[in-house]
Amino acid sequence: MYRISLPITTYTQQHDLEREYLNSLQQRRVDVKFSYIGKHQANAWFNLCNSLEYTFYRNSLDILENSVKSFVANHKGDVNVIALGPGDAMKEKIVVDSLLEKYQVNLFFVDISREILNVAIKNTDDRDVLKEIFIADLMNFMHIKHLSRYVKSQYHATNFFTLLGNTLANYPQAMILKTLRNAMSPGDKILIDANIKSAKNTEEEAEEVDEMLKKYDNPYTRQLILASLSEARIEETDGTIEIEFGRDDFFPQMGAIKSFFCFDRSKVITYQDEDIYFAKGERILTHYSNNYTLESLESILISHGLNIIKHIKSADGKYYQLLCELA
Repeated sequence: MYRISLPITTYTQQHDLEREYLNSLQQRRVDVKFSYIGKHQANAWFNLCNSLEYTFYRNSLDILENSVKSFVANHKGDVNVIALGPGDAMKEKIVVDSLLEKYQVNLFFVDISREILNVAIKNTDDRDVLKEIFIADLMNFMHIKHLSRYVKSQYHATNFFTLLGNTLANYPQAMILKTLRNAMSPGDKILIDANIKSAKNTEEEAEEVDEMLKKYDNPYTRQLILASLSEARIEETDGTIEIEFGRDDFFPQMGAIKSFFCFDRSKVITYQDEDIYFAKGERILTHYSNNYTLESLESILISHGLNIIKHIKSADGKYYQLLCELA
C-alpha cells in the first residue's frame, strides 16, 4: 500500500543532537552524522554523490543493477526491507523491485537526517509498497534493535537490511557492527558494500593511496566538510582543510582516509551557551573513511558474528558488495 502521509517514529530528538554536537566540538572530532543533518548539509552530500569524483555511489549502484537477482535468489518469503542510511534510496529501489517479483515487501527508511529521508521518500513515491520512517542514529544499537523487533512484530517475520554506499567505512567498526549484529535475528540478511584495496605490493598500495587522496580532495568533499562545521559557525576563512592517509585507531590492518579542519588562527566558538576555545594549529577530525582489504573486511565481519553468503566485486576489483547473515 502507498501512504501519502508516512508514519514517522523519532528515536533521536533535536536536543540529543545538540548535546552530541557540543560534545563532538569539545572532543575535536565531529561525528559523521553531522555531515547530513540539515538542508545545507544534505544538499552538500547529494552534490558529492552526483559528482564524477565520488565513485562509491556509482560503483554501488552498478553492482546492484547487474547482480541484485543473485543477492536475493536465496531469500524465501515476504520481507521487510530496512534501509539503514538510504541516501537517495535509488539502490534500495533496485532491491525492492527484485524482491517484489515473488514476494510482498514493506520498506522502512532509517536515518538521522530528516532531509535525507525526505529525498528517499520522494524517490520511492512510485513504489506501491507500505513504507515507514524511523529517525534514529545508526550508532545507537538499542534503538536499531528495537525498531527491527517492532517491524517484525507488526509486519513480516523476516528483515532484509541494506547498508550501502560505503557507509560501513564511515563508522567505528566495533560499534556499527554491534548495531547490525544486535538488530538481526536468524533468517535475516544484510547487504553491505565497501571500497576495497586491490594493491598486491607496496608500490601499488602507494599509488592507490594517492588515487584515493585525489578523490577526497575535491570541491564537493570540501563543501561537505564545511557544511558539517557550519552549525558551529566555523567558516572556510577560519582555517585549512587537511586530507591525509593513516590507520584506523582500533583496527590497524585497515587504512583510513581522514579529513581535518586546521585553524589558521585562534577562535572561540559559542554553541549551546558553551564557549569552546580553539588555538591556532588545532585540528578537528571532520570525516574518515576506512579502506579495507577483502581479507580484513571479511575478518571483521566474521569476528562480529556475521557469515558471508555471497560477495560480488566491481569491474575494477576495488568495490565489493557482501550479503551476510548471522553466523
